[in-house]
Amino acid sequence: MQKMNFTNETIKSHDNTPLVIYKWDCEMPKGIVHIVHGMSEHAARYDHFASFLNQHGYLVRSSDLRGHGKTAGSIDKVGLFAMEDGWIKVVKDIKFLNETFSKDNDLPVIMLGHSMGSFVVRSLMYQFPNSGDAYILSATAGHPGLLGTVGKRLASINTSMMGKKNKTNLMTKLAFGDFNKKYEKRTDKEWLSRDTEVVDKYIADPYCMQIFTSQFFNDLLEAVLDINKLSNIEKVAKHKPVYLFAGDMDPVGDYGKGPVEVKEKLVKAGVEDIEIKMYAEGRHEMLNEINKEEVYQDVLNWIENRIKK
Repeated sequence: MQKMNFTNETIKSHDNTPLVIYKWDCEMPKGIVHIVHGMSEHAARYDHFASFLNQHGYLVRSSDLRGHGKTAGSIDKVGLFAMEDGWIKVVKDIKFLNETFSKDNDLPVIMLGHSMGSFVVRSLMYQFPNSGDAYILSATAGHPGLLGTVGKRLASINTSMMGKKNKTNLMTKLAFGDFNKKYEKRTDKEWLSRDTEVVDKYIADPYCMQIFTSQFFNDLLEAVLDINKLSNIEKVAKHKPVYLFAGDMDPVGDYGKGPVEVKEKLVKAGVEDIEIKMYAEGRHEMLNEINKEEVYQDVLNWIENRIKK
């Protein structure tokens, strides 16, 4: 088994919920990169990227979000943020962790959210605009349109009829049903990456292949609609830099359209420093793609340029 480069510890969050956090340490750090992982995965999957950042002088911190990975506890508990107000609790967790990670280090905090993690970071950006010093959004998405609105209604109905803890195949199929339609059919997860080893490891990881609950989808879909409202985007700090990157073959971002839409909304809201990088033929996990070294370097260059400023 590959040796991981992080240390773990459990801390109690703002409401005393235990969170498992991950630390990648280095000497003489220039900043802290706080990674927020996506749905149906966990922080340990970022070990290679975090180690790269370590080598270039950055402390890296992450956590398994509520209902994910070691924070969930047992596998059967994966897939539920909370019975009530799950999304805002997760966003408050990230705010709390930013404060915790900053206590011992007077260093800038660069947020990096992937996929659902980018949605969490975008919620943080307008709900707690003083939290974090720069924001990186990996594989984010724009407004889900009619499908998202209908999906939110279905999630509410499903929660009412089947219960909040019901593991829902219906909502899973609605959310991911056609993601693999443009790719080879060796598995149904080719949309993640062109790297077959990454796909196989994901499928073999018990924390990555769980069916999520009705209440989780209720929380998620409401959040996706909220973060794409211009009235909320206008509340973000205008002076804090934002970097978006994604593959133009990522179905989550509607094959490149979503990240561009988000960038345009942020520009319209008055964000002063914003850049976007789209990777040709790249799929959902650019940090796990066949050209990941290029992606790593692009992210590092952006961070380094902002740290100098």
